[in-house]
Amino acid sequence: MSDTIFTLRLQQWFGMPFGRCLADRCGAAGVEFALLLPVLVTLLIGMFDYGALAYQTMQVSAAAHAGAEYALRHGWNAGGIQTAVTGATTLTVSATPAPQLSKACVTGGAVVVTAGSTCASGGSPGNYVVVSAQASFSPIIAWSSFVMPTTISAHATIRIQ
Repeated sequence: MSDTIFTLRLQQWFGMPFGRCLADRCGAAGVEFALLLPVLVTLLIGMFDYGALAYQTMQVSAAAHAGAEYALRHGWNAGGIQTAVTGATTLTVSATPAPQLSKACVTGGAVVVTAGSTCASGGSPGNYVVVSAQASFSPIIAWSSFVMPTTISAHATIRIQ
């Protein structure tokens, strides 16, 4: 009953054809969907971009760990480590910077490079291999308000021998 009164009031105020258009609600859902569609598509693309970033970050990290595992199993071999990094994933990953072998000690939970024959804690230094992996990342949309990296990098450090 109230819709009928509302329709009659609109027809009185705006004239018959215009009031009928204002009172008709048949296409309201379509108009609302058309207004919200760009927002929903933008959110969907944003979720896809962040999902792709997370996936590629895990792949680059796995490539660095694959290089470290190669060094653990086969000893120091820079070429073999780089091959293990680049072949660990389907992404185009590079072992940049090149793997490094150094004598170091663990001090306070951190690996500290040393030139001496003893560590500050009294033990002897070990041989540590640092493996790095990098891959480029390009999002679908260049987000102006969100900073997304263009290069994904990961590092893995392992003691050998």
